[in-house]
Amino acid sequence: MDKISEFLPTIFTILIFLFIWFVIRRILSALSDKINNSEVYKEDTLKVLEEIRDELKELNRKNSSGNL
Repeated sequence: MDKISEFLPTIFTILIFLFIWFVIRRILSALSDKINNSEVYKEDTLKVLEEIRDELKELNRKNSSGNL
């Protein structure tokens, strides 16, 4: 029993470090996911804006040729 009590502080220290490591890892993972989602959202928004631009160009061409 004395041997176990000698190792208890070391075991608790290791457990605390592991817990802190997992918490930091989860926080960084969540942050990384948010950054990735932001980039995907930005790409999707850019695609939609490009489609709108193309449609407006086409409508402008139709209106220009219709006025002549």
